[in-house]
Amino acid sequence: MEKKRLLIFHPTIAPYRIDFFNDLNEAFDTMVCLQYWNLKDQSFDYQKIYDQFKFKPVYLPEGGSKVKLWKAIIKQIRFFKPDVILTCEYGAITLLSLLERGVIKKKYKVVVATDDSFDMVDNGNDFTWQHRVARSLMSGCVDEVVVVSPQVEKWYQERYKKGIYFPIIVNEDNAKARYVRLFPKSSEYVEQYGLEGKKVLLSVSRLVDLKNLHRVIDAFAQTTSDATLVIVGDGPEKEALKEHAKRIEKDIQIVGRFDGDELYAWYNLASVFILASYKEPFGAVTNEALIAGCRVVVSERAGSSCLVSITNGEIINPMDVKGMSEAIDRQMHSSKIPKLNCPRKNLMPVSYKTVMNKFVEKMYSI
Repeated sequence: MEKKRLLIFHPTIAPYRIDFFNDLNEAFDTMVCLQYWNLKDQSFDYQKIYDQFKFKPVYLPEGGSKVKLWKAIIKQIRFFKPDVILTCEYGAITLLSLLERGVIKKKYKVVVATDDSFDMVDNGNDFTWQHRVARSLMSGCVDEVVVVSPQVEKWYQERYKKGIYFPIIVNEDNAKARYVRLFPKSSEYVEQYGLEGKKVLLSVSRLVDLKNLHRVIDAFAQTTSDATLVIVGDGPEKEALKEHAKRIEKDIQIVGRFDGDELYAWYNLASVFILASYKEPFGAVTNEALIAGCRVVVSERAGSSCLVSITNGEIINPMDVKGMSEAIDRQMHSSKIPKLNCPRKNLMPVSYKTVMNKFVEKMYSI
């Protein structure tokens, strides 16, 4: 079968999306156009990310006028002649792809990928009102919408008769091999941070208000478990969180920002992982923790709560400190201190390969 021509416009590629883009490149005749060399709010070591690409992306012009960017996008559409354009969110590029289709009278399909959680689409709890309006205006015009949870898929199906479920997850085989390779680094952390014989409650996030870490600390203070709370990340809330932690008579370590292998090594140490944001589109960290074998406590407002069941963790109300504390205790009781000489069982409820194959089939059918 002849491969469809897939043109992708995306801001940039985060570590947790490398597998997805590499596999799209293999399944389609693909051109990937990126707007930025790195994420604006998270400075990854992007060269390491770039080195894992199985394709050579085209970088759109940064800076200058928006007209220059728009001209570059139109140029790529007319040059590549795609069967399908995959865009990110309901922004100017999605709108421009729709308008250009009308101008040049081509029959390519426009598919938009959105990270919106069910809390955002159903309760209007968006980051901005502009995004909410743009979603309302463009959802009926695009040919398909890629969403991150079954609840959001159902929401779109009921309103627009469209919606493809593809959560923000990685290839579990690749991730598992990485965790095993990092056992020595994890052992270094045990010694460096005094974690020998201790259960670890792990949080990985930007240290900003919506991540709800002050409540996480309060909830941890109420637990009966003899554990250590490790918060990995950096951001404007860092000093306030450190001051808050000093008032708690429990072992709380705010260890700063880690990237790449240095970050993933932390998952090997965690008995329980927590994501308690009061606003969260998805939360790729939940997937990373589950593959590593961590039990999880995840906010009901996070899209990644769709990955949580009684077999691997609990879903919580992020505003209920007592309920959060009780959930942490239950999950700690159900977990063990990880052994750093053999991998734990993958606790993901879905397989990346299964979801990816279904996604490719759906993209070919539109």
